[in-house]
Amino acid sequence: MSRGYGYRRRSRHGRSNNAGLERAREHIRQAKELSAELGGTDEDVKEYFFSLSPAELKVVFDEYERRHGQLKREYAEEAMPLWKSRVRHMSGLVAGRLFDLLPPSMPLDTKYGMVKTLWKKHCPGSNRFVVVGPDATVEAVSAFVESHLMEVVLNYKIPEPLERRFRWLSTGDVNIYQQLLNHFLETEKQLVIDGVRRQIPILLQHLRQNGDITRALTKHIEIGKHHLELTFDSGATGVKNQEAIIRRPAKSGCMVLVAACVMAALGVAWYCW
Repeated sequence: MSRGYGYRRRSRHGRSNNAGLERAREHIRQAKELSAELGGTDEDVKEYFFSLSPAELKVVFDEYERRHGQLKREYAEEAMPLWKSRVRHMSGLVAGRLFDLLPPSMPLDTKYGMVKTLWKKHCPGSNRFVVVGPDATVEAVSAFVESHLMEVVLNYKIPEPLERRFRWLSTGDVNIYQQLLNHFLETEKQLVIDGVRRQIPILLQHLRQNGDITRALTKHIEIGKHHLELTFDSGATGVKNQEAIIRRPAKSGCMVLVAACVMAALGVAWYCW
């Protein structure tokens, strides 16, 4: 009898443990699904949700009740302080249901902010080697770089994590989706162009004034994932692509030293030969 009772007791404990384990696995699975659906993380969405004002939360909970019933709403409202203080974990299922209600009322600037981190990780990248002659103008070099960036932009395929975040934030609205994409593509392009426009005049001026001393200067510009290597060559003309740059020896060690001092005074990262 005692063996039978003991066996049944262990069996009940086993079933209880198994049920708890299954629930834990289900919570983990739901959390992973939600994270994937949101593009790789749900922490920024949680922070936004917890920062909503009482009036904004009421709008969310009203819609939550309409979709899922009064009992689900009551549970969510009671659990809200515990979720916010991290005393209780918000399940993936509940989080997914609540987060689905956020994008329609979310300001566009907030949506930009929620994509920013993912954008830095998945934004388009490029490598380009450019040779610039002393006759080239700032406008010509900038236009050349802009044309290259537009080529990168037009051929850019949005990776799945970014695509999912865009889809979630746009909630099926094609115009909002396009606004999000255009905002980041334009920001990326403008950052590089502004950087080039700031730095090219200094290098062109130095090349023209010291062409008899410095054969060539190379400037590396890195903004985001775009890498530009601009070689200002006194023997070149215009602006041209060059896949591989052949480095030539300087005319003399003294000349290199003079050029180095000039460029150090300008505070420009460069290479001279």
